[in-house]
Amino acid sequence: MEKQDKKIFNVEVKKISDKQAVVQAHGQKLIFSIKGNDPALGLTAPETVLGAFGLCIISNITKEAAEMGLRVGGVVIEFEALKRTTPLGFEDLHYSVTIQSDESAEKLRELFERATTNGTATNALLEGLKPNGELHIQVNEKDI
Repeated sequence: MEKQDKKIFNVEVKKISDKQAVVQAHGQKLIFSIKGNDPALGLTAPETVLGAFGLCIISNITKEAAEMGLRVGGVVIEFEALKRTTPLGFEDLHYSVTIQSDESAEKLRELFERATTNGTATNALLEGLKPNGELHIQVNEKDI
């Protein structure tokens, strides 16, 4: 069996105000809204989940197209979902993928199938995240 190198993801999410948080990874920072009722504050967590799913699909399309020898231009993914309130989540989640290409429809359908069923974030979302969480409490800035 071939040994695979495992990539370790290190991401920090930090509250910076009562309205926003910053996500940091490998020197990059993005600010997001933690108040869902003000779109001027940035993307919310649910929008970010959909964005991550779309980014993974686009990454998969790019990689798979190269492996399949397909020429692909632009790719656009549009998501639509209803917010479920009890329990919180999504309902009626639907997405459409538009691929700009002169390749055959058959090859592009195969590319779509491969790109939407295999990828790190894609699989994590499709399978459901199963994290192990822990709590640390700071009192007077000291870790206890």
